[in-house]
Amino acid sequence: MAEYRMLYGVTIHDAIKRGNQDELQQLLKEARATLQEQGDLAGAVKELENAIGTSGTGGLMPYGAAINDAIRRNDRAAMQSLLDQTRGNTDPSIAGAVKELQDALQKKG
Repeated sequence: MAEYRMLYGVTIHDAIKRGNQDELQQLLKEARATLQEQGDLAGAVKELENAIGTSGTGGLMPYGAAINDAIRRNDRAAMQSLLDQTRGNTDPSIAGAVKELQDALQKKG
């Protein structure tokens, strides 16, 4: 049975970092198949943003993986947007990630 994995930025970035060419080839095959099945998700997100009048970092949800990915990439605009989105959020499951986000934004860049 084939391994199932979610194809999103963190999955792809982590595979690239590992650098295993066989894994990268398999991931590319999976990503192309997913794109064929589901279509252009980035384009659909832009359409949603336009429909509701939002802007910013592409509608990233303030959850641990998105926060950690923005910190890893040192994407200050994404980090600030995610921090803004977490204001007033009392979800304890992201409290640690929000603290890391605040710390990362305070560091010189």
